[in-house]
Amino acid sequence: MFKLAAFTDEISQDLERACTVLNEFDAAGVEIRGVWDIPCHKLTDAQVEEIKRIVENHGLEVASIGSPFGKCELEDAAAVAEHMEILRRCADIGHALGCTLVRGFAFWGHGVRQKPWDRMLDAYEPVPAVLEEKQVILGLENEAACLVGTAGHTRTFLDLLECDRVKALWDPANHVQDPDSDDEPVFPNGYEALRKDLVHVHAKDAVVGADGRRPNVFLGEGICRWREQLQALKDSDYKGHVSLETHVDPERFPESLRDTYGHYLSGEGREGASKVCLAWLRDAMAALS
Repeated sequence: MFKLAAFTDEISQDLERACTVLNEFDAAGVEIRGVWDIPCHKLTDAQVEEIKRIVENHGLEVASIGSPFGKCELEDAAAVAEHMEILRRCADIGHALGCTLVRGFAFWGHGVRQKPWDRMLDAYEPVPAVLEEKQVILGLENEAACLVGTAGHTRTFLDLLECDRVKALWDPANHVQDPDSDDEPVFPNGYEALRKDLVHVHAKDAVVGADGRRPNVFLGEGICRWREQLQALKDSDYKGHVSLETHVDPERFPESLRDTYGHYLSGEGREGASKVCLAWLRDAMAALS
């Protein structure tokens, strides 16, 4: 059975507080993207040691290093080179925290529909050697703002890369938010495209509005078909993490969830919304057949 995790910075920049909240929902892991308002790749060795201490004291594990690797301009050689160093640093941080999975992306997309696959492959050429050197896996996340935004894009790029150390990090909401997904249903099509290479999953939800906007919404309120996604993960014997990436504010809490989850709406920032989503995920996982 897969395990529940969450981005700590969506709950609180105070890692101690975020871990305490995760304990309340029997979560297993944390995803480290930013702590104490510091992006993960800029953490010092001493700060990494403090993260390790806090996480272990709460009986949690580090599920993924949420690096920004690949969120750069494809045609900017200096930026691409800088991001290779970000990948190396995040790999080292991962090892210090007992984690061999680093999240990454494939370049800002700017709405380009015809993907420059050859140039993308050229820019990714150093990646397999870095991953081998550092003995880590890169979880390639589909991100609507990047050139790889949908499950289909991810499938194409993974097949072109042919690298055993680059796997699929599936984010159904990001898929929905890329217009290229309109002809590729998020489930089962999106999920099935990535199932055999799946290494990590991000849990958030989204809708497509009549005005063309594609906002995030509370889990279960969008079109990502999370109950079916979770059942499919269990049926396929996926052993990784499903990691909450809240991405909604308490002010957008729907009345339809008030009676069941309204009492979780407490805390600063997105803590309340995160607790609602953690409770929803916990309950949805418990209801799986």
